[in-house]
Amino acid sequence: MLGRLITIFFAILLCIAAFAATFELLNAIGVAVRHGQMIPFRETTPLQALGWGLLFRAPGYLYFGTLPLLLVFLLAEWRSLQAKWAYIVLWALAGVLATSTAGFWAERAVAAVLAGSFSGYLYWRLVGRSAGAAHRRRSPSTPRRNVPSSRYLAYAILCYLAYQSLGYAYYGSKLVWVTLVSQPDPGTPPFRVLHEREMTPAKQVAVWEFPDAESCLKAVPADLSSDERLLWMDWERIQNDAEAEVCMFRLLGSYQDLSHATAWFEAQGFNVHEQFSSANPSVERDGKKRVAAQYSIRKNGPKFPARGAVRRMFRSISYSMSINSTWSPDGKQLLGVTVSYLTL
Repeated sequence: MLGRLITIFFAILLCIAAFAATFELLNAIGVAVRHGQMIPFRETTPLQALGWGLLFRAPGYLYFGTLPLLLVFLLAEWRSLQAKWAYIVLWALAGVLATSTAGFWAERAVAAVLAGSFSGYLYWRLVGRSAGAAHRRRSPSTPRRNVPSSRYLAYAILCYLAYQSLGYAYYGSKLVWVTLVSQPDPGTPPFRVLHEREMTPAKQVAVWEFPDAESCLKAVPADLSSDERLLWMDWERIQNDAEAEVCMFRLLGSYQDLSHATAWFEAQGFNVHEQFSSANPSVERDGKKRVAAQYSIRKNGPKFPARGAVRRMFRSISYSMSINSTWSPDGKQLLGVTVSYLTL
């Protein structure tokens, strides 16, 4: 059982990497077709597209997709599901969900389905067609043996995965709620994004869980001024980019203008370049002002999540995190906060 569990785990890792590379290759072809290019790889080569998928897309897919897919395919293992089409459909659906960025779903759907189908077939060839091999019933004449210690280890791993699945189910219920039932109030200060497509369900859940600046703060001394209190962001509560963006917006947006932004970023352990500081913000074409900060993941480790060895390991794949705060032309209103990463 333990050997089968390990086999399924590594098969999922391989198929996710194959999906990322294949998706990027097919997506590059699709972009060329939509722009009327007769030669699909005029600006990039197939090898570059595959490399981009492995280096930039695969880490994120591995981080967010490995555990959910492991739970699904362990259920398929338990049910001895060996049908080829079932794995192709499951992987194609997972591919569409993984790439359905707001505003780009239709453009990427074909590439996601094709890449997912390929990964599903690969998974079926590797382990799917022999699903259930680890727990098929013994014949009545087979003598009962003592349960090996490796099986107890396998049971422990399955219990841990079941525990983790509860967290996924709970978070998934929140995503369903904000998507289908009720959208949260913007809160205080009212949360904003630069583009409507950036208001994803994950971000709506974060707005719901952090409704105001106070919900983003640690317990702070009572004698601090209101501006000083805003420096005490509770990073241990931050679990993902959406929560980080919402809380940084709540706290930065509570100041009267962008003049406090540099000091706030530096208080969080970020570095602010002089050309993107409060005293000398970058001015966009439309007059908006931007104060940016950087954080070295390679040097300091991931800023969030603060706990969980596996999650922090995946977060360490990128070597740098950048935060951009965009302000109105007069610098008095915060318009959006975004988090981005550099891998190479």
